[in-house]
Amino acid sequence: MRVGLHNPFLAALGGGEKYFLSILADAVRLPGVDVELYAPQTPDPAAWERLNVRVPAGAFTTVEADDAEVGARSRDLDLLVAFTNDVPPRSHARRSVAVVQFPVVARERPAARLRAAVATLTGRRRAPAALRSYDLFLVYSEFARGWTRRRLGVEALVLPPPVDPPRAAEPVGGRGREILAVGRFFRGEHDKRQDVLISAFRQLHALDWELHLLGGADERPQTSDRLAELRELAGDLPVHFHVNASGVELAERYASASLFWHAAGYGVDPNRAPERLEHFGISTAEAMLCGAVPLVFPGGGQAEVVQDGVTGVYWHAPPELAAGTRALIADRARTEVLRAAGREHARRWGRERFGAAVRELVFEPVER
Repeated sequence: MRVGLHNPFLAALGGGEKYFLSILADAVRLPGVDVELYAPQTPDPAAWERLNVRVPAGAFTTVEADDAEVGARSRDLDLLVAFTNDVPPRSHARRSVAVVQFPVVARERPAARLRAAVATLTGRRRAPAALRSYDLFLVYSEFARGWTRRRLGVEALVLPPPVDPPRAAEPVGGRGREILAVGRFFRGEHDKRQDVLISAFRQLHALDWELHLLGGADERPQTSDRLAELRELAGDLPVHFHVNASGVELAERYASASLFWHAAGYGVDPNRAPERLEHFGISTAEAMLCGAVPLVFPGGGQAEVVQDGVTGVYWHAPPELAAGTRALIADRARTEVLRAAGREHARRWGRERFGAAVRELVFEPVER
């Protein structure tokens, strides 16, 4: 069986890439399967270990390919799995599965409708033909499912990402007076808003706690500028930056953190720019599984990951985040109840569950 996996965003190494690489890891383990990986750049399997995913470099063939090349090569495939934020490349494979991370093109906006009308008038109907060429669409959450229906006009199945602790979830020597936030450092449509977290933490400085900000960063000037701004904002506060941390360091931070903060989507109009909200929230689920109690802005998929007052705490403005954190620090019994409930809740997204679903939905229909 010949399988192709296409991901134009693989260099980002975020939650979506963990989802993709988990499918790749399952694909290369199947007997009698040849796997091709289509990506704009040569991938770095060693870096994938930061996502707690290991795929031997020689287990697949890498092809640098754009959408047109993927479409052409799909004619020789039994299965194509394509990741997209809009319309995937048209597929000619025997079976085709598209994973829609989030449809970022708002086709309900006037400018987008005009472009679509012009395309129709000139006879270019790429989007409907490409969408019809797929047998199955997968999304991360009900939040993403609703917007996929609205913007792409297709029905998708919700398959949440795999969630597993990077290493042991139990701390050595007890949990510290640490708050953790995990997310890439950059400014853009999916900004993790570490600036909001730093501002909220300033109100807690007298409590003698630490804030640890962990995330990936590329070499683009806007990324380095963003990091410089955040460091300046933190000033002399006990805010620690862990940039491009290893999997071991991530595990250590998860194990020692008592609380987990998340701010993606704060300040965003959810009707005008839903793509800027969290599509699911793998880092939050991982933190819960490792025993850190989450305090999250409940935008997008975060409201599906965390149950307010049951497995974590919602906040809507930085002063509310600071106040909620103070309350948990002062009420150890409540914190322990939330911690236990969060761990139990997060187990539903385990790696084995994800792998079984992928085999049933993606691979087995081709093998029949």
